[in-house]
Amino acid sequence: MQIGRFYHTIVKEEKPQGFYLETEQGERVLLPGSKAPANLKIGDFLDAFMYLDSEDRLVATTETPLVEANHFAVLEVKEVNAVGAFLDWGLDKDLLLPYKQQLGGELRKGDKCVIYALIDQKSGRLVATEKLKRFFETDISELRVGQKVSLAIYEMEESYAECLINLRSYGRLYLHAGEEKLYIGDQIDGYIEDIRPDGKITLSRFPIGYNTVRTHDASILKELQENGGFLPYGDKTPPEKIQDHFGLSKKAFKKLIGGLFREGKIIIQENGIALPISKKKNFKSRK
Repeated sequence: MQIGRFYHTIVKEEKPQGFYLETEQGERVLLPGSKAPANLKIGDFLDAFMYLDSEDRLVATTETPLVEANHFAVLEVKEVNAVGAFLDWGLDKDLLLPYKQQLGGELRKGDKCVIYALIDQKSGRLVATEKLKRFFETDISELRVGQKVSLAIYEMEESYAECLINLRSYGRLYLHAGEEKLYIGDQIDGYIEDIRPDGKITLSRFPIGYNTVRTHDASILKELQENGGFLPYGDKTPPEKIQDHFGLSKKAFKKLIGGLFREGKIIIQENGIALPISKKKNFKSRK
């Protein structure tokens, strides 16, 4: 019987300390009375999770943890001491993230961690690690360009974030000016922007195609207001500068500003784009 997993069991015996469950393989384990459902009786079937209690005894529970062995999860730090960080995983005994399994940087109570749960080979206990790369799912055949996915940020750099995709595989999300700031442990929706022949995945925070262009409208207008009503980006701007700043191709950017121009929200100048005079005045008056 392995800890960190659910087993289908039958109630075989009742004792003062609780119920003894038997797995389909004939192994027995105690379900403490405090963890047992009301009106449980001999002969009942139930799915039980196996883990070590505070005295390192193998016991069962019908509570559902936030992560099982050999799975990823985003968990919150409950306590930090000389051993490591203790994570809230939904059970009475917290999950240990040892210092040697951390990526670096001081963890504090309330921080979020993206972890993989595994059995420690020396102690036999279930522990967490932030060193995720060797556990990523390599079969990405179910992913396709344009697909909406869930992302968990596990590493941050100045220009990009490394993300766990659907708590299985990984990809890179490039960061652009004007977008909401992200932090390790954040969970957001995203989209598959590109899948390279070598399997590397580029991610986007916005849907691919025309919807991507329209989603940038608000951030463009906000950036214009924050910069005195003018941005030096237009038809003569090199495509790479537009890509770096806005995360858009030049074609998509021109489509965006063309739409904003037709709606009367901006004016297009030779050396960039600007807010209409009235909008500039309104913005300055609020300062």
